[in-house]
Amino acid sequence: LCGADQAALTPSQQKHILDHVGALGHTGESGSVHLVLSDDLKKQIAVVGLGPESAKEQNEVVRVAVANGIKRLCANKVSSVSVGPMPSAKAASEGAALALYSFDQFKTKASAADKPKSIAYVADKASRKQQADEWRAGEIYAEAQNWARDLMNTPANFMTPAIFAQRVQEELHGLENVEVNVYDAQWAQEQRMGGLLAVSRGSEQPLRFVEIVYRGDLSSKDVSLAMVGKGITFDTGGYSLKPGRHMDLMKGDMGGGATVVSAMRAIAKLQMPINVVATVPLCENMISGGATKVSDIYTSRAGLTVEVMNTDAEGRIVLGDALHYTVEKHQPRAVIDVATLTGAMVVALGELYTGVFTPSPKLWSRISTASEASDEPVWRMPLHDVWDSMLKSPVADLSNIGNKSEAGACTAAAFLRHFVRDSAKTAENGDTQKTVPRDQNNDESLPRWAHLDIAGPMEGTTAAGHHHKGMSGRPTRLLVELANQLSKEKL
Repeated sequence: LCGADQAALTPSQQKHILDHVGALGHTGESGSVHLVLSDDLKKQIAVVGLGPESAKEQNEVVRVAVANGIKRLCANKVSSVSVGPMPSAKAASEGAALALYSFDQFKTKASAADKPKSIAYVADKASRKQQADEWRAGEIYAEAQNWARDLMNTPANFMTPAIFAQRVQEELHGLENVEVNVYDAQWAQEQRMGGLLAVSRGSEQPLRFVEIVYRGDLSSKDVSLAMVGKGITFDTGGYSLKPGRHMDLMKGDMGGGATVVSAMRAIAKLQMPINVVATVPLCENMISGGATKVSDIYTSRAGLTVEVMNTDAEGRIVLGDALHYTVEKHQPRAVIDVATLTGAMVVALGELYTGVFTPSPKLWSRISTASEASDEPVWRMPLHDVWDSMLKSPVADLSNIGNKSEAGACTAAAFLRHFVRDSAKTAENGDTQKTVPRDQNNDESLPRWAHLDIAGPMEGTTAAGHHHKGMSGRPTRLLVELANQLSKEKL
């Protein structure tokens, strides 16, 4: 990486750099950075390590290497940077854009002055057009994650449900083949969304429901993928009040919604040949005289009655209505909900992995492949009849939490599945499916469903490589990559 605008290095320049780093003992260890000066002493050059030859094709190695190099040059206040060539132009672009992220809009002295004004990629002559396209695609992927970071990092008084919806309208305005609909409480009432209304009742901030429809495949009316994102813009826990410690993180409890709308922006910008829908139920979970109380019962959009045994298990309540609406209206072949749902998932997998619940081996295979391509780690979690039995209520069809202090992430997933299956009209073989089938880990009936619990990855606690300390914006790139793969081969 060179701290200046320039074309590819000449052979003599390359020799000068190699001689310099060799004298310093630089062995090319993955992620390492060594700064040298050009032979005319006018340019700073960051030599980054990609590790052994066998590791050069690993995209994450490239992301980290470029991110570290960019950060090192920025620390020396360079005005422009040239990157490349790298084993993956897309990964290099992602590493550069993600590394330069900062959230300082509320600081009186922003850090933008330390960022380079331009970053260019120096491609190999033989594949210049292809690498330029890959670099641009990487920028779009990374910009999507950075927008999700912005949405999640913004404090709740500046990111109410109404403001979130407005931001989505502004960001997606003018993108080809995109329709954005924003609905209010009256519409939610007409749609029988008793869960969303119940959770929003304690807040003075009015609820919103965002629906994004992208038609990238005009030859078909089928919706290949639907994404539903949890949109709790601040979560106090309601009357099941959260402890004060770390409650500040609850400004990011709409992380599922943030990643979903950000992924839609990238999908539209890339004009992927696929039809995708996204929905986000938006509200706050607050305490007031009108707030939902423990033991209250509401009627969901699916017609199921639910006893609220914990008001801090509100995410699944709003998602249930949103899933039912999305599946019934759009009849997608696959539907994925994304939510910062349970502390149990943080205990199980920490901040690295996203927990994935799905009864469909085929959908799991696609998510796993997208995970490998985007280097967003996922781990498949189990579904079982036992989780359903733990959701029984003596006074309603369901309880919103399990009746034991165990398997919290699993019972949350089991709860959500009731609202997918109940709204499904047609299975792949033409049979009607209105109940949860017994075989919970080998079910290919439509719509194929997956639940992504991102409670762990929502926050980054390290600033290493391309990561940012604070709200992470993950797994936005995984969602974009999944749509990309489904656009090439339908599920």
